[in-house]
Amino acid sequence: MAIDETIPRLGCGRGIDEVWASINQPPTAHEISCVQCRTARASLARLAEATRTLRDNDAEDPSLQPHHAVKDAIMNLARAEVRRGSRIPVYRAEQGGITISEQAITSVIWFGADALPGVRARRCRVHPDPDTADGPRSAGTSDISVNLRIAVASGTDIPGTAALLRERIISMITAHVGLNAGAININVEDFYDV
Repeated sequence: MAIDETIPRLGCGRGIDEVWASINQPPTAHEISCVQCRTARASLARLAEATRTLRDNDAEDPSLQPHHAVKDAIMNLARAEVRRGSRIPVYRAEQGGITISEQAITSVIWFGADALPGVRARRCRVHPDPDTADGPRSAGTSDISVNLRIAVASGTDIPGTAALLRERIISMITAHVGLNAGAININVEDFYDV
């Protein structure tokens, strides 16, 4: 059996990762009798305690709380990593059809919403309209409905912003995806700056 040289090993042959993986459990019989394992466990226990202390101190210090721009960047990354979602039919002809993932449409919607001042997109669901649920009309585009939850800045004109956002979503879906948007349901669920 070949030994992976990239994993640091103790004198007894165990990998340091093996010791770390069980640091929160009682030592095994080998770890009790092995000087290298006992030394490694003691060092790793001090490291774990120092890490816990730093993490707890950081959580209590308001100056170390992330700015909302950092949170937004993290949410954008998380959105990019979510599952692709269901497939929405776009076009059907005798030769075949075209579908697009719900995630692709949702990304366009989030981009449009987040670019609007005072708006932060949260949850978004896209569904084929019931009239086209069995597939798109032949030689044409299908219609979709959108359910979008957002947070807004305090002081935002919610009805006016919602109307502007609805128009923006319809034009972006048409221009970037080639679908006709039906109902655009917008739910304001929070203020992000209070």
